[in-house]
Amino acid sequence: MNKSSKGLLAAATGGVLLLGGAGSLAYWTDSVSVGGGTINSGKLALSDTTSGTCAAAAWKIDSAENPAGVTFDPATDTLVPGDVITKKCTYTVGADGTHLRANLTATGGATTGALAAALTTSATFTVGGAAATSVTEDNDGDVLEATISITFKPASDNTTQVQNASLSDFVVALQQVHS
Repeated sequence: MNKSSKGLLAAATGGVLLLGGAGSLAYWTDSVSVGGGTINSGKLALSDTTSGTCAAAAWKIDSAENPAGVTFDPATDTLVPGDVITKKCTYTVGADGTHLRANLTATGGATTGALAAALTTSATFTVGGAAATSVTEDNDGDVLEATISITFKPASDNTTQVQNASLSDFVVALQQVHS
């Protein structure tokens, strides 16, 4: 490269450096404020409204040999194949949330002991008198009725005579879900 080309290149490089240092490349800009505010959370709750509490509520036996709804005392009464005992508990639903949805579940009720294999447990729910598997904010203040059932399997054989089983506590729960 000759001297004049080198000089021209040096002058051009210096000019670029001077322009870069003398100012910056600017773009048009604008901004607006997005308003803030207070954010509140909702709630999800069950309040036991069973007469005397659910834990103390009586089991009822539904049998062809007795009128429906006769009290069954596990400490003194005995079951035979085909019997179903139920416990009904009531709760007030507390559900507050703009798009709240919660599934109803009953956990626990595990049976142990020699009679355990002959027993089945289940739970059903009604909210406001209609069968339900979930609640929404529309159910705030509604009555939830949980029916826990234990069935002595009708086809149980003679090996189930004079046996016992222990039943763990049931837990009725609302589990919030988000879809």
